[in-house]
Amino acid sequence: MQTLPSSKVVAGPASRTTVIGVRDWMEDPRWQLAMRIAASKSLGRSRLMTDFLLYVVDRHIRDRSDEITEQQIGVVVFGRTEGYDSNEDNIVRSYARNLRKRIEEYFSGEGSDEGLRIEIPRGGYIPVFSTRPTEGARTSKEPAPGIHADDDLLTSGTQATLNSVAFQRETPFPHRDQSEGRSLASSDDSAIASRLKERRLPLRRALGLTILCASISLLLLAVLFVPWRRLSIRSYASSDQAASHALWTQIFSNERDTFLVPSDDGLIIMQGLTERPVPLAHYVDGSFRTKLKTDLIPGAPEILKLGGRRYTSVVDLNFVAHLAQLDEVVPAHMMVRYARDLRMEDLRYGNAILIGSVEANPWIELFQPHMNFRFSINAGSDKPSGILNSHPRAGESEIYGTPNPDHTYGLIAYGPNLTSTGHVLIVGGLNTAGTEAATTLLLTPSLMMPILHRARTAHGGFQPFELLIGAANVATNASAPQLVLERIAPP
Repeated sequence: MQTLPSSKVVAGPASRTTVIGVRDWMEDPRWQLAMRIAASKSLGRSRLMTDFLLYVVDRHIRDRSDEITEQQIGVVVFGRTEGYDSNEDNIVRSYARNLRKRIEEYFSGEGSDEGLRIEIPRGGYIPVFSTRPTEGARTSKEPAPGIHADDDLLTSGTQATLNSVAFQRETPFPHRDQSEGRSLASSDDSAIASRLKERRLPLRRALGLTILCASISLLLLAVLFVPWRRLSIRSYASSDQAASHALWTQIFSNERDTFLVPSDDGLIIMQGLTERPVPLAHYVDGSFRTKLKTDLIPGAPEILKLGGRRYTSVVDLNFVAHLAQLDEVVPAHMMVRYARDLRMEDLRYGNAILIGSVEANPWIELFQPHMNFRFSINAGSDKPSGILNSHPRAGESEIYGTPNPDHTYGLIAYGPNLTSTGHVLIVGGLNTAGTEAATTLLLTPSLMMPILHRARTAHGGFQPFELLIGAANVATNASAPQLVLERIAPP
């Protein structure tokens, strides 16, 4: 798949590559705006999101909006095959939602001074451009400065009220005849106004005194409460919570996207029919579901269909829900990606949390060669499956498996992404109970504190570390996770 560079080539439909006459319209303000957004911090380092934006703008400018469809975007931008099922694979819709958020973030931040605006309306992908009205171009239908009207929320009565307020702000009262230098209000009106003013004066004084007393009371409360509050927070977050805070600020940042990738439990369904575990290359190109000899397997076609469905575990969903509530999360840069929708560049330039074992999340395969604790899955019964201890120390086992159904193991591994520009956190287990044990320990600051203190560097970051977690398996639920082994890379 070709990307969308700014001045040479833009990928067309899969069957062809279209050379753009950029010189003919490179000065088009719509294209220049798209390029500024693509280069902004709002889009982060997501090449796919950049390609998405530039593709739809390019086709729109060249009056080829008929090519701005979910199918075409999926094929051209995301490398899907012609005729793929967009109901099963919603990657375009998922990225479109995030792209809309990023565009809004751009215009509310670094692009707030832009005179030209772009949006991608919901329900489609064709961009719409509009100019921001200047102060001199305001009409009576617009709310006054400082009053924000939402067309979807304001009723006609509310809008009329806002228009009235705007009109009154622009019209001095009482009206004065500038040529005569006197008020046009009648003398009777002036007398009435004077009496009303006299009656209101004591009330205003009483109100002012009340506000003054209230302000002094609030000030005293602030003086007494704030130091105690600060002391309470400092005491509460001084040890275990502070250590966890330092870890999560490494994973979630404003500089790059963080991808949360739950396990693909539909893939687990396929394990009985495919090679085990499925290699990442076969997983990415989808051949693990299309190149199977299933003639002798009863019901294989239906099981293959099940393998194509998008399933994940409740344990993974609970973990993602807890992560989303962390104070350190940057909502605009947190992306939940189904494992099949993740791309290699996401792991090159972004942060990621990969959930599950290598069976259910083949992307873990990319990082296992650099790990001491690795998932070892074997289809045959002659060799046990489990978590391999590549370099066992004295008193340690070579493999930690599950011959005992009442016990399970999980794994936590923290290290760099593929380009060492970000961080990857692997959290998984031999089964759902093992994953639950790992997530529980990771989300418990008091359990993580001693480990994080040992892994902390002088610069405030963390050395790569791996944790082997053990727990009782009670009806596929983990109980009382405990640290079994750890490995912390030397500084």
